[in-house]
Amino acid sequence: MSPDFGGKPWSLIHYACLRSAIERIRPTDVFFYCEYEPTGPWWEVSRPFVTVERIDGPREVFGNPLKHAAHRADVIRLEKLLSLGGIYLDADVFVHRSFDPLLGRRMVLGEELVDGKAVGLCNAVILAEAQAPFLSRWYSEYRSFRSGGHDNYWDEHSVAIPYQLSKKYPDEVTVLPHYTFFWPTFTEHGIARIFDSAEPIDTSLAYANHLWESPAWDRYLKHLTPKRVRNVYSNFHEWARPMVEALPDDFGAPGTVIRIAHGAQQTARRVRTVLRKKVLR
Repeated sequence: MSPDFGGKPWSLIHYACLRSAIERIRPTDVFFYCEYEPTGPWWEVSRPFVTVERIDGPREVFGNPLKHAAHRADVIRLEKLLSLGGIYLDADVFVHRSFDPLLGRRMVLGEELVDGKAVGLCNAVILAEAQAPFLSRWYSEYRSFRSGGHDNYWDEHSVAIPYQLSKKYPDEVTVLPHYTFFWPTFTEHGIARIFDSAEPIDTSLAYANHLWESPAWDRYLKHLTPKRVRNVYSNFHEWARPMVEALPDDFGAPGTVIRIAHGAQQTARRVRTVLRKKVLR
């Protein structure tokens, strides 16, 4: 990852997703792996919730070059889960409820749909025991990694190959339906359903929603503020509203960083105290 995070700095969406995971999954520890630690007001209120682990992202896997930051991240998540086990979430995954019913399974992944057809198992949400057999098989498949970036093989190892492996080794992985983590999908219509529609998305069977940050960024997320979250009525804004209720309307807006930095730190401490009370009760 580059120091400017590809033009997508840590922002409201990431803070809201982090808060949702902490409050609803209630993990014992939260590790944030990065080459460059984020900065800015949204990171200031997020930083107290995580243990930052500075790493050097791999530049190759089994001798195959990893040219894009996303592919380096794909490899890192598998390596960390193989070593430690746990729950991996992309920073743009918003959690709706506890993952407790999913615990105790060696490996859990969710289907991804395209045009109503399951085409893969997305790696934005992974639950795995350390050294899970399916995870080891998946990692070994990187011996054939061949993507150079945004090409025909972009998601071959992150989405297509785990789907293929699940057909060969169904006893080693629990495959959940698309609506568990990945609905609506990343199409223009699906992203509009999340960010630009008040027609409710049924989340009664969903554990989380992947918010597809990259295609949604410029139109919906780049200049998002708590004020907009409060005043716009859409599925995402409704989900995120409780996560930013303690923050002022202009928090994180351009030109307000210096003025609100101290207030951001105070808010982070207040929120952390509330979370501790919830965890300990």
